Amino acid sequence: MVEKIKIVEQFKDCVAYDCDLVWYICLEKGATASDHSHNHQETLFLMNGTAEAIIGNDTKIINTPAKVVIPPNVYHKFTALTDLIGLEIK
Repeated sequence: MVEKIKIVEQFKDCVAYDCDLVWYICLEKGATASDHSHNHQETLFLMNGTAEAIIGNDTKIINTPAKVVIPPNVYHKFTALTDLIGLEIK
């Protein structure tokens, strides 16, 4: 069986696909995933590229491959410093 993958978010420089238990995320260089939080822990695997991450009050440059764990209710924001591919675990 083959199913079409649902696009859950799409902007000019970003697309996120719903792959059941994960989201496959592509960000173009310069794109920003705006400041937001979740009521659950978020785990993000950066598979390709470099990002600036603001997690709570900390700013970090993240090079791939990397695993980023964000606690519940912590505001975070990512900016792609290069074209970026990531997997977000639901």
